[in-house]
Amino acid sequence: MNPNTKKFIVVFGVGVLLFVAFKKLRPYGVKDKKNGKSKSVATDEQKKNAAIVVKAYTDAMKGGENKAFLDEMNAEFTKQYGMRVISDKSSGTFIATDLQGNKIV
Repeated sequence: MNPNTKKFIVVFGVGVLLFVAFKKLRPYGVKDKKNGKSKSVATDEQKKNAAIVVKAYTDAMKGGENKAFLDEMNAEFTKQYGMRVISDKSSGTFIATDLQGNKIV
């Protein structure tokens, strides 16, 4: 085996070990340890309220309301329902989240 092949094997092995180590150290989501699924604590009432909040925010946005009014609506949703409406960056739609940032609808 020539020295270049040995160096390649060592570098490749160290890279694989680093990948596995970082994969174990940095979890990508909060998982439920019992069944491995993400926690979803939204009740039916929260889901119903979230649908209403998203619909109201979307209608206001389509109605041409200014940013200050939309921010005021979000503040009122936070007080009344404990959730806020944000734009989903991947799809461009609006979603309701609780105050901790967990997606409801």
